[in-house]
Amino acid sequence: MKPFDLLLLSVAIGLTCFTCYMFCTGGEPLSAVAPDATIQAPRNAAFKSVVLHHSATHGGSAAAFERNHRARLGGLAYHFIIGNGSGAADGTVEIGYRWRDQLPGPHTKNQDINLESIAICLVGDLESSAPTKKQMAALLNLLEKVCREAQIPADRVRSHREVDAETLCPGRGLPMDGIREALTARLGVPTAKIGR
Repeated sequence: MKPFDLLLLSVAIGLTCFTCYMFCTGGEPLSAVAPDATIQAPRNAAFKSVVLHHSATHGGSAAAFERNHRARLGGLAYHFIIGNGSGAADGTVEIGYRWRDQLPGPHTKNQDINLESIAICLVGDLESSAPTKKQMAALLNLLEKVCREAQIPADRVRSHREVDAETLCPGRGLPMDGIREALTARLGVPTAKIGR
């Protein structure tokens, strides 16, 4: 192929992609993060639990995961992302469009779990390290707000591994029992242990 033919082919592909983008989005920019930085109260009565994940990456952000998830999952799988300082500021809670629109996300293999759970992802490889102090503080604050407003007891906050034994997510570094104990104290409601 001649260089000029390659140039024409590249322009044709670019125009085709741009036309598809304009048609599908109406010209609106795609955003993985809700424009409103406040965490709205849950409006989806189906949300009855929370599932915690890790990204299993060094860094990342809602926008980066959106790009990665778009082709195979139809968009960002999580409702919230908590940054670790590499890609998103340490302890920053990014609100995904699934929370804004109160949509379930494909964050586990179990569709029943997906339909009834709120997905929170901490950026980092928590199999080999612990979350940062700012991530843990942000996680507990977010869990308290979401659980209080959606009336989700602390024992319904589970790790991905607790709902799918085939995964290591969210890694050994996330202290699930400690998170549930701290959340129980914050909510002021005693909860029973669930079978894990």
